[in-house]
Amino acid sequence: MRSPRRIRAALLLGVLVVAAVLGGGCAGRRRGPVVVPPPAVVASPEETAASPPAPTDTRVPATGTVRRFTEPVFLAIGLGTGKPRLELTVEGETELLGGEGARVLARLPAGAACVLEAGRGGVSWRGGGRNGLAAAPLLLRPVDPRHGVVWGDTPYGGEMRVLRPQSGLTLINVVALEEYLRGVVPWEIGRPGEPGLAALEAQAVAARTYSLAHRGDRSNLGFDLWADVQDQVYHGRRGNDRWCDLAVANTHGLVLRHEGREIEAYYCSTCGGRTSNVREVWPREARPYLVSVQDGPPDEAWCRGSPLFRWEKSWSAADLERVLMRTLPEYLQWLSASPTRRDWAGEGFAPARAGADARRPGRLRSLEIAERTSCGRIARLDIRTDAGVYRIRGDRVRWVLVPVEGRFSILESASFDLSVESGSDGALRRVAIAGRGFGHGVGLCQHGALAMASAGHGFREILAHYYPGARLEEIGAP
Repeated sequence: MRSPRRIRAALLLGVLVVAAVLGGGCAGRRRGPVVVPPPAVVASPEETAASPPAPTDTRVPATGTVRRFTEPVFLAIGLGTGKPRLELTVEGETELLGGEGARVLARLPAGAACVLEAGRGGVSWRGGGRNGLAAAPLLLRPVDPRHGVVWGDTPYGGEMRVLRPQSGLTLINVVALEEYLRGVVPWEIGRPGEPGLAALEAQAVAARTYSLAHRGDRSNLGFDLWADVQDQVYHGRRGNDRWCDLAVANTHGLVLRHEGREIEAYYCSTCGGRTSNVREVWPREARPYLVSVQDGPPDEAWCRGSPLFRWEKSWSAADLERVLMRTLPEYLQWLSASPTRRDWAGEGFAPARAGADARRPGRLRSLEIAERTSCGRIARLDIRTDAGVYRIRGDRVRWVLVPVEGRFSILESASFDLSVESGSDGALRRVAIAGRGFGHGVGLCQHGALAMASAGHGFREILAHYYPGARLEEIGAP
């Protein structure tokens, strides 16, 4: 039986975790705060849970060590593409540059709007009492870097770059890496305050590492990373949080590496009790630091306080048929777009008869879990219809079994048990799922990290637990 102190701690943790993620103590070896935070209550040693493996492979310089940093790293973050018109507002005096030699086209006073439209031969602009047509790229550069440029209801630091591809305008925020992280951490893991500081620090390191490992992945679009779930959710200076800022500052310049390179630091909201092996989830090469690990002691998963630790979904046969009419052909199209995907997934469709059209699934006959991964997720789901058998691989099952209602546009996770109800005539009547976790399950589990932080574990321990074998190093270190 748990003591009243431990029960109170568990209840506090549940509230903390629910508030911190979904839209994702004692820290003696943690680097000293850069900013003095306000006082807050920290869990006592008696309220801590079982410890994870010791982080013997995660090393950082001792507090007080002089750091070696090169020039600041800047990222180009894609905010939007294909926009026929953009309206931006400047917080302080800002230069609009463009055309040959990036000359100054106008000086915008504080509070002024700048309107840009896709025009023939360039970008039509107006602002600061002037207007014109200039060749892309155009830049909006605040004179004082403390001022931002506002798009919609969000202010962004750094400068704005506008490209003119064949279709519409592309808006890009060029921003220093550490400033970018301040706009990522609170939107990816939440704002849990001081009890979750170590988790925020772990998230900051993971996000910093992800940024560098995937820098340039979207270069064909003119930027490095998307500002949404395609990469990392980023909202500039909107919703900044003092504890998230502190976490970024405390881990300034620290990244995770393996064999001298930044790791692919994926993370998810709730692993459901065990993280995923990346090769089993996506068509990616195996990574020694992205393997399946138990999230805490048996039956005591760190992420058990997540509201999506366990969940249920159901469809009538008719509703699911309508969903599959769209999602099954989309899955085959996704497979055909890449030889790597086809090699990883195998044959995606076996026709029921000669001439069967995979684009028209027809009536749903049955669903069967054909294989599971090492951590219990779906490795292959077979869906039998009038047209034939569709073999859905790994995490893509979430894009096929789309919920008919609810807040999420894809299934919460690929870790689930399936039950099928048939009528007396053998026809399918209802399909139900009992699921675990939220997200792909690869790498850091955000709810697990928050629970570990509340139990008194530092960010080094959290990172060592979720990225085994990775080393914590400085940017620029040999």
